Amino acid sequence: MANTRREDLGRMLRTWRRARDPALALDSAPARRHRTYLTQLDMALELGVSERWYRALEKGEDRRYSREMIAGVCQILDLSPQQAAALHRSTGHEPPPPEPAARGDLDPALVQLMRRQRHVSYLCDQAWDVLDANAVAARHCPWLVRPGANVMTWAFSPEARYQLREWEDRWAAPLLTRLRLAWQRWPDHARLDEVVREVRAQPGVAALWDSPAPAAPEPPPGDDVRPMFFPLVAPDPVGVRILACGPYDDVTVRWHLVMPVDATLVFP
Repeated sequence: MANTRREDLGRMLRTWRRARDPALALDSAPARRHRTYLTQLDMALELGVSERWYRALEKGEDRRYSREMIAGVCQILDLSPQQAAALHRSTGHEPPPPEPAARGDLDPALVQLMRRQRHVSYLCDQAWDVLDANAVAARHCPWLVRPGANVMTWAFSPEARYQLREWEDRWAAPLLTRLRLAWQRWPDHARLDEVVREVRAQPGVAALWDSPAPAAPEPPPGDDVRPMFFPLVAPDPVGVRILACGPYDDVTVRWHLVMPVDATLVFP
């Protein structure tokens, strides 16, 4: 039985099919490349399934479509990562892992907005590799602009404990939880595997990782205040909140803002 959500995706799939140029999609069938749009029969022949079976997908029927078939549809229609993820989820498959973000792929508007902030502000990817940072970050957290900077590997290094105060209780535990959950979420992410190995190799981290004691639940975002030391701002550690956001439906980029609780503090 089809449901409303699958039927709606089927309508979108028909639109994507008709918008695809056959000359770009049908390399193996030159005789069919002169049409103005792909037909359901074209799709079935390219996928190696019956026309009825492919038609059922566009009608939103709940059938056991193979992962290979869905991947083939995405390839033939040249679907975007967001479109491909929706099609995979609708047919009961885990979406393919997104391609890692790169500096050259960043939205210029996002980069400009990030750089205009008056507090520490930076962009990172799924593995916490730093993609860009603003001038305030370069002044107060210079490690963020080092070549190859990674938030997690730095946060668990001995150097970080000078700036991240009450490190084991207020920083290490919640950051380890986030790293471990991300590691489980993206099991095929090679760079994330590397970061996990590097973090576990840092002094004292393996014991925290393997500890049988359950981690304390993270407080609500508004209550998650942690002490951080900025010697150019204040003589004592200041309470900060870490705000994370990103482009809609894009998990490959995260924008982080380090916001002091005391709004009167000025970052020179």
